[in-house]
Amino acid sequence: MINHSTRDERSNGRPPPDDATLAARVAQGDGAAFEILYQRYHAPLFRTALAMTRRRAVAEDVLQEAFLRAFRHIGRLRLAPGASLRPWLHRILIRLVYDWTARRNAREGREDNARPPLRALSPERRFEQGEVGRLINNAVDALPFKQRIVIVLFYLHDMDLDEIAATLEVPAGTVKSRLYYGRARLRAQLAQEPRLAGGVGIRELVG
Repeated sequence: MINHSTRDERSNGRPPPDDATLAARVAQGDGAAFEILYQRYHAPLFRTALAMTRRRAVAEDVLQEAFLRAFRHIGRLRLAPGASLRPWLHRILIRLVYDWTARRNAREGREDNARPPLRALSPERRFEQGEVGRLINNAVDALPFKQRIVIVLFYLHDMDLDEIAATLEVPAGTVKSRLYYGRARLRAQLAQEPRLAGGVGIRELVG
């Protein structure tokens, strides 16, 4: 049976409980605890989903499914006191985005790193604004999935290599390699773009 004890704690002036406490309460059926976790993490997870799919409706569906899966499986999680639930939630989301990407590529008959058609992007879908931002978005879209997700986590969420490694459950050296080759691909692709000629330096754009 779902109870709402955590909702009362939010209104009595106490510091909010940490993720481990909330996760334990969710596992016991505390719906208010799950609501706090959702409010705490839905925005960064949605930004990741939107950056990876470029489709708002898809990003919203993926986000909803990620939280549903988290709710179903949170009882299996063993989170240390003070630790963040964000890497675990991001892993669930990233797996769903990967599955969506694979289905899309199979449906459209193209490889993971095949360049998608150029398209106009709404402001919510841009890392940067203006023409340069649109060009960067299309270049990022053309990266293989494993490089693309590292680029998104590094630049969009300002994660360091260790944080990305923890999120993806791979060694930090693997993250460093994917970031290096992802940047190299971006520089090579953007260097061929005549609309950037004489403008901002490519290395300034992709680090």
